[in-house]
Amino acid sequence: MVKLLGGRYEIEEQIGGGGMAVVYRAADTLLGRPVAVKMLRPQYAGDEEFVRRFRQEAQSAARLSHPNIVNLYDVGTVNGEYFIVMEYVDGPTLKDVIRERGPLSVPEALDITRQICDALEHAHDHHIIHRDIKPHNILLTKSGMVKVTDFGLARAMTGNTLTHHHESSVLGSVHYFSPEQARGGMTDIKTDIYSLGVVMYEMLTRELPFSGDSPVSVALKHLRSSFVEPRVLNPQIPQSVENVILRCLVKSPDARYADMRAVKADLADALIHPNVPKFVVPEVVSDETIAIPVVGGISSSVDEDKPASRPAPVKKRKWWRSALWTLVALGVLMVGAFAAYYIVMDLIQVPNVSLPNVVGQSETAAVNHLKQAGFTASQIQEQKAANAKPKGVVYAQDPQGPTEVKQNRSVTLYISTGPPQITMPNLQGVPLDQAVTTLEDAGFPSSKIQEQPVNSTENAGLVVQTQPAAGASVSMDGTVVLQYSQGSMTTVPNVINMTVNQAKAALASANLQLGQIYQMPYPVQDQTVFKMVPYAAGQQVPTGTKIDLYVANNSGGSGGPAGSQNATGGTGGTSGTGGTGSTGSTGSTGSTSSTAPPTNLPSNTEVKPVEVIVPDPSGKNIAVQIVKSDITGKNQTYADQVINSKTTWTVPLYLTPGSTGEVRVYENGNLVQREVLSY
Repeated sequence: MVKLLGGRYEIEEQIGGGGMAVVYRAADTLLGRPVAVKMLRPQYAGDEEFVRRFRQEAQSAARLSHPNIVNLYDVGTVNGEYFIVMEYVDGPTLKDVIRERGPLSVPEALDITRQICDALEHAHDHHIIHRDIKPHNILLTKSGMVKVTDFGLARAMTGNTLTHHHESSVLGSVHYFSPEQARGGMTDIKTDIYSLGVVMYEMLTRELPFSGDSPVSVALKHLRSSFVEPRVLNPQIPQSVENVILRCLVKSPDARYADMRAVKADLADALIHPNVPKFVVPEVVSDETIAIPVVGGISSSVDEDKPASRPAPVKKRKWWRSALWTLVALGVLMVGAFAAYYIVMDLIQVPNVSLPNVVGQSETAAVNHLKQAGFTASQIQEQKAANAKPKGVVYAQDPQGPTEVKQNRSVTLYISTGPPQITMPNLQGVPLDQAVTTLEDAGFPSSKIQEQPVNSTENAGLVVQTQPAAGASVSMDGTVVLQYSQGSMTTVPNVINMTVNQAKAALASANLQLGQIYQMPYPVQDQTVFKMVPYAAGQQVPTGTKIDLYVANNSGGSGGPAGSQNATGGTGGTSGTGGTGSTGSTGSTGSTSSTAPPTNLPSNTEVKPVEVIVPDPSGKNIAVQIVKSDITGKNQTYADQVINSKTTWTVPLYLTPGSTGEVRVYENGNLVQREVLSY
């Protein structure tokens, strides 16, 4: 039987849950939209402390209105069941994303981090500290938009949550909380900054900075231990990005960023100036005693190396003093509980109004539309920023419409100031690929960058002129033309079915250079060219361009590329080694699959080579296994050997139109490389 909550919300299925609450996907039968319903577990409905914390989440969320924060729609109690109705986000948690394809790329991780910062900045501006930032509480929509949830939620005791028994307050999730939370001290915005640093660390390394056998051991590491620096685990992280993580994770709150705006400022600069001096964590000497919450019966201990001191005489307290303090504490708790109850009840009793969708309207029209719907000028907030929409047009609103909201709910309109403008850099004399990268780093989409070859006395490939010219103000949605020198041009000759020497002579006659020679099995006459890259016969290219050749080697060789100086094909590997690169592999042992070319291949078969390079393991032995799949078979072992120096293989994938090939490389049993090619 389908459960209808409050006569309006039709519960469909459970989609999540924690220590004190369960989250369901439901349908709002009144507005016809999906929603998420969080319900307090029945066993806690009679516990005033849990009810208070559950209401605290509703109060915190009701004060927040931001695109990167899950919206609160409704709260209520039906037959003793406490529930909160929120925006339904059809997407995974950040934890799911990290598990599935972590570590994330640097640009993706920074984009997610910026959106989390925006959400936390909004919360901090409203005097709300999250205190439990972690990937589990960060949702991602299908479009990649971040939604932070669980504001003000106090979780029940679980294996990964520390609780201060004296105050019965949950301090946070052990792997992500700050040293001050572990110490049981005061928390502020610096607490969220520390947790954000842990989330960044995990996104970029797929590891946590601290782990242990118990919550207490992890808490102690947050307080005293150092962690493996992110760039050690992932060398692709720029130093500028690692600096942000290191500064967030300083154990002393005073040495961390001042606020989320400061974090965002460094994030914005991180990819523009990646090579910066390493951030040096300040050494903070503290002799204060660390108080760790008791978890699982663990108690504090004394230093056995020091002689025990004589305990001071304990004065007997009068029983009435203890009783008085107990009564005072109970009175404070009761006042707080009643106040929270009436605040939530007041929130529930506020009537709903219809919020229209004003996205795409002009600023004036949108404001008038909202006023006609019953919103006052003080409820309508405006934020202006550069956007692809024309100047003065609303490009987003929060909450999104059409929907129903509380009559006193504020509405934020995001109004475009027009597309962003940048100053055109001076790219004259810069190589074309470098000029394109410079523009893309400045924010130009590649689709707006046009490349136009022109005749010029400049060296081929250098930018001669740009449109607009250097120094001009350019709109980010405008088109930039890069005119580059093509130098003197020549026609690529057809060298297919030639020998290497014949091909080399033909290329020289056309003022072209011989590049790399790749030898591999192929069903044509031995030692003849069967493919040329990156240009085909008949194309116009600048003189001096290098042309790589693929040569059939059907006599047992299966080597990698030979140097262009070797006109006969050079140093292709021999049977039993799987092929060697320019440095060879003097210490390799093992075997490869047969190097004879497959027979009876379809006429439209294309050979797509995949180069596998295992770098110098510094004299250590590494067991390398290469497995390939193509039209000739699945999971074929191409190489299985032990090496102790740099080794290169060129693995041929035989493909036909519409087929897919794969090469997997394992080192000591661990997958280190995977290439998938389609034709």
